[in-house]
Amino acid sequence: MVFLFRLAQKRTASLRTIYFLLGALTLLSGCKQKPGEVDDPQLKPIQEILQTNLPIGTPDSTVSHFLAVRGYPTETSQKPGTIVATIRHIDRQTMKPVTARVTFYFDANGKLNTYEIVRTFNAPIPH
Repeated sequence: MVFLFRLAQKRTASLRTIYFLLGALTLLSGCKQKPGEVDDPQLKPIQEILQTNLPIGTPDSTVSHFLAVRGYPTETSQKPGTIVATIRHIDRQTMKPVTARVTFYFDANGKLNTYEIVRTFNAPIPH
């Protein structure tokens, strides 16, 4: 009986250690990037364009104007306080296109809070 009790104690301690390590890894992986930052090197130029031209706090009207002037199509968003756009960029080193779906998130005052950049399929350019 004592053997089973000690075995159960060791298992519980091992599970606690595993859960602690998984939690720590999750926390650390979530802290490595700021909102709007990407790991994909081909998306970095899009990230830099947005950081330079649309800093946090930019009004939603300015974001809409920025997208319209550059011909980036927007889509109707399901979430209020967001603008969703498709941004296509040509990588100048490889001369290959990269396309991203960017969701811009705004606060109650219509100021840019953050954005999310997700790589999408490179569709043909509409005429």
